[in-house]
Amino acid sequence: MRWAAPFILLALLLSACATPEPPKPAMAPFGVNGDFGYSERDLGADRIEVTYRGETVKIDARNPRDDFRNKIELDKAYDLALWRAAQIAAARHKAGLKVESDSKNSDVDVQRRTYYRPDPFYDPFFDPYGDPFWPPYRRMGGPAFGPMYRFEEVRTATSRAEATLTVTLYDAFDPKVDGMLATDATLARLQAARGGEMY
Repeated sequence: MRWAAPFILLALLLSACATPEPPKPAMAPFGVNGDFGYSERDLGADRIEVTYRGETVKIDARNPRDDFRNKIELDKAYDLALWRAAQIAAARHKAGLKVESDSKNSDVDVQRRTYYRPDPFYDPFFDPYGDPFWPPYRRMGGPAFGPMYRFEEVRTATSRAEATLTVTLYDAFDPKVDGMLATDATLARLQAARGGEMY
């Protein structure tokens, strides 16, 4: 059985390399779980700016700007930024918060790659000149037999969403103030809606 040990070890190493990484929670500081997450900064007394940057996701290269995944990712980035703002409000014992301004943007990247590959439909016995005695060298100075090659363009597209919120924090929640959110209710709502988000 000693001879089998190296093969078993090699098989285990290969299977470990082939196993993809498990998804990680999206609600995390930027860079902790991957190239995504939230960041924040204070803008003064009871004013903060929270930014959430999402992970790069694949989208339809034929119509990337109108791909439905762009809207999904923008909504997710906004909600996670607001969730982080509510967490900060709770940590500072603020009962209310209000989004004063916000911006959402998708960074779309379209890549074009050209491949030079054999034509799977090439018939090596087809004579394009109609000559039953066609010479063996006729195609670009090379042999007329063998597979034909063709250029093929492959397009791929990715998108990364980012949302930035400027938020004012309040000591007391006042439902009469237009746009003010209760900290506890906002935390509970976003925890239920976005708590399972992964990248």
